[in-house]
Amino acid sequence: MTSEILKLCSTWSSAASHLVGDCFDHARPFIDSDYKGLDPYVRFVNAQLFVDCQFTSESVLLLIGEGKEWDADLLNRSVMEGTLKYVYMMQGEPHELRQKVAEYWETLPGFSSMKTSDRVERFLAEVPEPKSLEWKSLRDLVLTEDEKADMKQDFSRKQRSILEQKWSFSGIIKELFMSGRDDLKLFIHSAAYGYGSSSHLIHKDGDGVGMVWERCTRDAERQMAVKLGHSARIVSDVCVFAKIRLLYLLKACQEETAYITHIDERYRWLNEELNKAASRFNQIEYGDKG
Repeated sequence: MTSEILKLCSTWSSAASHLVGDCFDHARPFIDSDYKGLDPYVRFVNAQLFVDCQFTSESVLLLIGEGKEWDADLLNRSVMEGTLKYVYMMQGEPHELRQKVAEYWETLPGFSSMKTSDRVERFLAEVPEPKSLEWKSLRDLVLTEDEKADMKQDFSRKQRSILEQKWSFSGIIKELFMSGRDDLKLFIHSAAYGYGSSSHLIHKDGDGVGMVWERCTRDAERQMAVKLGHSARIVSDVCVFAKIRLLYLLKACQEETAYITHIDERYRWLNEELNKAASRFNQIEYGDKG
């Protein structure tokens, strides 16, 4: 059984790797430093997020190929969040894109640096030799009082809270949902469900650990079905997220999006195989229960 599962998962992950690679190759000219169709600052920041999601997607698929669907799910959540932020960032007029990019790349990291500085200062106050070379990398994270004052002058506590909420997972979900875009509804709802489910795994709470334990108690047929169904769902997610990022990049660049249809046709067989795995799980798990 293990050999059969690994063979299927390896086939799926390999094909999906080619799919996300094709998406990346098509996107490459529009995130390249020579591309002039976007504001240079917007192009640079969007490229960093696009590439980072690509790298993590590849890691997800490597884990799937090794039969590590639970760990793959943790990284898949990261790709999902990155894709969600990417979609949000790349919608709007040129001035709106630039504002969002600045918030994402500069303002929010600035807020984070203040919190990090406070945590590091508290830590250094507890270690025996805070000025030793061992803690140099941490001391470099401590802001001066002037730097803190400048940040607090630019944004009040209330303004910082509003902006952080705006860029939170729930904030972006709400914003995208309120936009009324039909092409995003399924993504929004699946992202909201996936975020909640994977939170249990990330935080190792009773629900998360219990899910892993419960699967181990199933008989061989049910274990195989759920493992393949779980793996198929993650592979499908990675492929969908890659196409969504490409779609919103092309839209922002005012380019044709027909290539995504080509991708769908080229990898139709993969989608059919993933759907079969999901259907098989549903039939084995719920078929006799009405």
